[in-house]
Amino acid sequence: MPKGIRPQLKYVIRPPVVLIEGSLHWVAVVGMGGVGPVFGIISFDLAGVVFEEIPHPPSQRLMSDLYSLSVLNGCLSAVGSDETGHFDIWVMKQYHVKESWAKQFSFDPYLPRGWPVNTSSSVRILVKIICALKNGEILLQYNNSSLVSYDPVEYRFKTTTYLKALPFLPSLFSAKATMNFQF
Repeated sequence: MPKGIRPQLKYVIRPPVVLIEGSLHWVAVVGMGGVGPVFGIISFDLAGVVFEEIPHPPSQRLMSDLYSLSVLNGCLSAVGSDETGHFDIWVMKQYHVKESWAKQFSFDPYLPRGWPVNTSSSVRILVKIICALKNGEILLQYNNSSLVSYDPVEYRFKTTTYLKALPFLPSLFSAKATMNFQF
């Protein structure tokens, strides 16, 4: 049985998949709690061909379906939102060490320019880290549609563009080879 994987549970995998430290990582439903699904991080070591559960940050915001993984400055990172629109960015400073998770940022609700203003108290936003920019800003994606940059020095957001992004599905086939394929 793979290390850290519980055979009695059925894991539900959610894209996207993040590659770091020679392993693929994704958020998965790892069980059922009293209020609903319990989310966790599953990894697959490409060299050792081993699945395992990775320790996740100690945050309630990472226990909902508004939870995503990415790489920030070479480290595994997690973004978790709550129903009020607040969200946190956590970074695992030392890979595979639970105690090395550190909260890098905690944000009040921010709605990108052009988004409809929601008058209810519930705001469901899935935030993903795209990358750290050379100028130190962090490029974020809101609900697969808006690109927003965050300046950690000035503590401000800037909506860069609104777009309808298509999901990217990683593949072992090159785009060039696929395009040249004849039926």
